[in-house]
Amino acid sequence: MITKDKFLYSQITFDLQLFAGEKTEEATDKRKREALEKGNVAKSQDMASVAVLFIGLLLLNSFGADLYNDIGLYMKHIYSNTLTENLSGITTKEVTVIFAQLMFIIIKAMLPILLGIALAGIAVNIFQTGFILTFEPLLPKFDKLNPITGIQNVFSMKTVVEVIKSIFKILIVIYIPYSTLIDKLPLFIRFLKLNPLTSFSLLGEIIYDMGMKIIMVLLALAFADYYFQKWKHAEDMKMSKDEIKDEYKQQEGDPKVKQKIKEIQRQAAAKKQLSEVPKATVVITNPTHIAVALKYEMGQSSAPMIVAMGTGLIAQKIKEIAAEHDVPIVENKPLARELFKKAEVGDEIPQELWQTVIEILIKIRGKKAYQQKAAA
Repeated sequence: MITKDKFLYSQITFDLQLFAGEKTEEATDKRKREALEKGNVAKSQDMASVAVLFIGLLLLNSFGADLYNDIGLYMKHIYSNTLTENLSGITTKEVTVIFAQLMFIIIKAMLPILLGIALAGIAVNIFQTGFILTFEPLLPKFDKLNPITGIQNVFSMKTVVEVIKSIFKILIVIYIPYSTLIDKLPLFIRFLKLNPLTSFSLLGEIIYDMGMKIIMVLLALAFADYYFQKWKHAEDMKMSKDEIKDEYKQQEGDPKVKQKIKEIQRQAAAKKQLSEVPKATVVITNPTHIAVALKYEMGQSSAPMIVAMGTGLIAQKIKEIAAEHDVPIVENKPLARELFKKAEVGDEIPQELWQTVIEILIKIRGKKAYQQKAAA
């Protein structure tokens, strides 16, 4: 027995249309292609930044000694020769020349490092997104000025992830230098007893060691961020069932409209066929289901041609028009079926059916000649 205080699940109705707008379907190829053309791809900014830092630090470690030596030798040359030879002072022109030469040495020594950093940045971006040439992301987008959209972005999952990443980065940048310097504290005390060149070299090694440790951890975070961005991009690209249907309609056309067009085309084709029936030589029937109108003019056509053909109501209409215009109607079930199966309107009849059709045409011609003779 069911009482009022019992909750009846069977009486609950759900409106499934409420879930129609849920984006649960994978993005179509068209949606992905449009996103790619607009530069909307999965990409981690951290990956490019960390890769540039990593390559830059490696190259600086490799070419830093040459850079230091080149600048040191040039400064030694300046102080040993140019400045000592001109004790009365140097002119503005000489200062300009010295500065230009120093810049040339620095640029020459830094060129491999800068080139390596640039190539690293390009390579990482191509690795993430492939080769894309589009200026769409550079165009101003006024929807970004929408305050509601801005508030939604503040409280989005992407923002939360960025905040968490920033906290991790700060902790890493604080902890690794702190732990490294604590371990190297006895070495710093010994710096007072070492010559400046040795102290500078050791300090460079410590900085390089700290930098590599920081970069390795940041690189791990960058890879994690890259796969998160790919997942997030795939989620954002998902479509609802309604969106997929709308896209299909845009590409293929509305099925209802296409059906209507086909119906109009069929009606036009049927009307054109029926207009040719009065000119036909004979109509072959099934007798009720199929009607095929043939036209043959001796000396003008090589074989009888089908000028109209149809089933059901169209077949009935063909027979009615043929009767109105005294076109002979011949019942031949096998021939009607073969013509309908093997040929189309406008085709000549298949060669294997010539003999049967010619016999029918001869009978019709003989019957007409007899009728004319009888009438005379």
